[in-house]
Order: sequence, then structure tokens, then C-alpha cells
Amino acid sequence: FLTAMRRLQAVLPAGLWRSPLLPLGVVALPTVAVGWAFGQIEGPIVDLILSAGVLLLCLGPRDLAADVHDWLRARADGDVVRAAQIARALQRGPEPDETHRSLTGALFIQSHEKLFGVLLWFFVFGPAGAVAYRLASRLPRYLAETVPESSALAVADALHAGLAWLPARITALLYGLAGSLDDALLAWRRLLRDPAHGWRAQTWAVLAEVATAALGVEESDGGVVVPASLDALLDEVLNMQRRALLILLAAFALFATGTLL
Repeated sequence: FLTAMRRLQAVLPAGLWRSPLLPLGVVALPTVAVGWAFGQIEGPIVDLILSAGVLLLCLGPRDLAADVHDWLRARADGDVVRAAQIARALQRGPEPDETHRSLTGALFIQSHEKLFGVLLWFFVFGPAGAVAYRLASRLPRYLAETVPESSALAVADALHAGLAWLPARITALLYGLAGSLDDALLAWRRLLRDPAHGWRAQTWAVLAEVATAALGVEESDGGVVVPASLDALLDEVLNMQRRALLILLAAFALFATGTLL
């Protein structure tokens, strides 16, 4: 993606690179091309294999678990530079605002961007949906580094947030089902009563805050238990991601089975 964007920037006029039409073209043209190409495939086996390949490409190149384990390993080895570099990468991406920012919230947002957002769009629109969300989620970061405060960046941010609006809330619900649903719903209601930020920031705030609240697990006496250390907290985030993924896949399997029947 970065190589393609650098080459595209080298050949396009500077004015067009800052234009609001740029993000629409960067996302729409490959999406339409992928949708058209898969529409020409007649064999179901070939379609399945190529669809899986496109999905894996859109989920890559690294998942959240690999980054978290690398960070923990760097901290354990005392490699401060490497740990700081990985931490910055983990906290990169859309942020709600200063009042809804935390390490765990950033990890849940990364989980959505790298996994759930792509999967949900793939389930609905196939490979074209996965490509559309992957491009829309990566483009704002590149434009923020090359043409900050431009019309292109503003449209790219809005397009990303628009495509993430419903999937982010589904992901937050999945994390609630994978953890403490009562705490998740309580945090969700609290955010709905807070009109301080707009729809874009609220999307990421819901994802970060609701998923983080779901980390609390109730004991039999009604008390809430949270991980006692940073390592345990990160492990629980990854465990919740796995449980949420299983819930999503089970729901999709039930839907697919009902459709086939």
C-alpha cells in the first residue's frame, strides 16, 4: 500500500493530491475493480480460493497478537527503543479525543482496524468490501504524514469513519458479549449521554470505552475483577479478541447455514 501510494503521489499533480477527490478515487477504483473481477469468476472453488487470498491480504501483514507479544518481549529484554517503537505503532490510528484515550482502548481500536472491520465488510460485500475498508483505514494515516490539514485528509477521515460507524459498534457489542456485558452496556449508555464530541470521535470512543469496560469480570459475590498487571491486561485483551472472533464466526456460520437451507 505504501509503495503504491508513493508512486501515485510521484505522478499526480500536487493540487490533485490535496483534492477531496483523491481519497474517493483511491478507495473506489480498486474496490470496483475487485468487485468486477470477482463477478467474472464462474467456478465456486476458484472464487473461494481467491476470496480467501484477498481476505488474508487485507488482514495482513501483522496481527495484534504478534505486535503485543513483540512489545512484551522487548520490555522483558530491556530494549527501551524497540518497546517504544512498537508502543507507538500500537497506539497509531484514529483516536476518540483526549478524554477517551488509553492503551487498552488503542489496542481495541487496532483490533477492529486489523481484524473485525475487514471481516465484517467481507461478510457483507465479499472481497470488494474487505479491500474498501482496508484502503479506507490506511489512507488517512498516509495523508496525515504527507498532506496534513488538506481537503483530501478531511474526506479520507470522514470516509474511514463512515465505513467504520456500524462495524465499530458491532465490534463493541462482540467485546461486550466476550467479557462483562453489563459493564460494557453501562459505558455505552454513558457515552450516549455525552454530546461533547461529534459522530466521528464517538465511533472510536464507543469502540475504545465499551470494549475496555468489558474487561471487568464479575465474581460470584458481585465484585468486579480486572487484570492485576500490564502483562495480564494485554493477555486478557488478546483473549477477548479471540472470544469475540469466535462469537462473530459462530453468528456468521448460523446465518450462512440458514441461507443455504
